Amino acid sequence: MIFSKLFLKTKPFLRGMLYLIPVTLIAINSIAQNAKHTPIAFSTSAIPVTSTSVAVPQWATEQDYTEPHLSGKSRVEMKKTITVLASWIQDAYPDPRECNPAWSGAYFSSKINPLPVLKYEMRAGFYTSSDAPGKGSRLVITINDLSLLQQSLVCHRTPYALVRPMKELDKGILYNEITDEKDDSAGLRVTRKWLITYAGKLPFTFISRREYLEEAKKEIITDKERVKDHLKQLIPMRSAEEQEAAKKRDLQEIENMYSGTVRANRKRIYLESYKPDSVYFNETLASRAAPLDSASFLIDSLLSRSSADSLGKPACISRPALSFRGFEDGQPGGRLLVKWNPGYFSTNVSPAKPQFLVVTWQYDPADSIAASIDKELMNKLDLGDLTQFLNSSPGSSARP
Repeated sequence: MIFSKLFLKTKPFLRGMLYLIPVTLIAINSIAQNAKHTPIAFSTSAIPVTSTSVAVPQWATEQDYTEPHLSGKSRVEMKKTITVLASWIQDAYPDPRECNPAWSGAYFSSKINPLPVLKYEMRAGFYTSSDAPGKGSRLVITINDLSLLQQSLVCHRTPYALVRPMKELDKGILYNEITDEKDDSAGLRVTRKWLITYAGKLPFTFISRREYLEEAKKEIITDKERVKDHLKQLIPMRSAEEQEAAKKRDLQEIENMYSGTVRANRKRIYLESYKPDSVYFNETLASRAAPLDSASFLIDSLLSRSSADSLGKPACISRPALSFRGFEDGQPGGRLLVKWNPGYFSTNVSPAKPQFLVVTWQYDPADSIAASIDKELMNKLDLGDLTQFLNSSPGSSARP
């Protein structure tokens, strides 16, 4: 395979025991532990990623997608990388059988990226005669996918990003797996996702439980002050003299309107229910702020009673501070709170340089052909190749 020197030494993808645990939603432990795998065979010839072309004769090619306003120079650089990745997947799975595989590239201008990187991807589809247009199993390798952190949670005016929990398989390889209903609700689709990074580094940093709890406490205090300020507009605080005069007027009105037993009962009910403005204000505030006080009490308890090790763990949370009922480790829908790590990224290189990869494989487990492809891919794909590719990929032209 022309890819060998670029990826250096290959290893089986899942060698020995993959310490996989269910990580999100309905986890499917479909990667067998202690499985035997067939290493990918590569030829001795090599073409570096900076070469102008790599022959990819095996699979059909589909039309590339290119966003407007993308410079031709950037697209040429990205195309080289995409072609190398397409060649790699075809060599790793050369016998698709019973399906018609095809690949293409997608290139995005990424004008709104907060970091100086360009997103692009290699798309591979495994289609059968029974698949509707646009359907089938898909494997996508996305370079510099900042959308990984698009879902956000704001806490005390600070926006954070949310990511699904992932399990480290090896240095530079994180993994998770989910099962979702298909769009037509006719079954399930399994989505496997790998994050490929520089060994020992991540493009984001985890927010600890302590940091989240301290920020959430500040947000709750701020929210309670807002509730208090709003009540001050609804419940004016009168002076003691003004309140006493109003009380006398109310009693005199009862005196004038009623007589006998009815008058006595009306006065008794009025006096029993009468509350000074300060008492009424505080009772109303306590009622409206009860959810905030409940969350505040829980946060204070966790901060004071939890061990340092526990508070140092990543915060798994997807709810606003007001709705905090505890951390969501192991719960369906749980997300880890993170923020971008600018120190991860090289800024003196071309924005087209691969700096991290997201590999997504999605298939229907009820489809026998798709399940067979999944088994073959899990046996043959060595994602350690991609970590070495990432580390050996040159910087291309420097940024102006």
